[in-house]
Amino acid sequence: MRRYESGERLFPETDLSETDLSGIKLDGASFDRFSWFFSSNFEGASLQGTSFRECNVKCANFRNANLADASFELAAIESIDLEGANTDGTKFVGASFYGYTVEDDKDFPPSRRDAA
Repeated sequence: MRRYESGERLFPETDLSETDLSGIKLDGASFDRFSWFFSSNFEGASLQGTSFRECNVKCANFRNANLADASFELAAIESIDLEGANTDGTKFVGASFYGYTVEDDKDFPPSRRDAA
């Protein structure tokens, strides 16, 4: 948080697994390439325009988070909770969900049939 508050926005290869980030504000942050978010809690967080591009996002909680214009492009995503989250403009192209790859934003979210 100190780095973000001082104006830094680039956080590649960051491991925030099992971290409680509920209610945090990280608008415009970039975790591009190889960051890990296993069991991270972003409930109620403001992540508008945040990039999780090419990250591992597994078992993370994004309930009621603001993910407007965020990017999960080319990310490995498993068992995330988006209930109540604002995903307006969020990009998932190239992301994989249990072996299902989003080819086009119109493909998201994958149906249970496709994701199985």
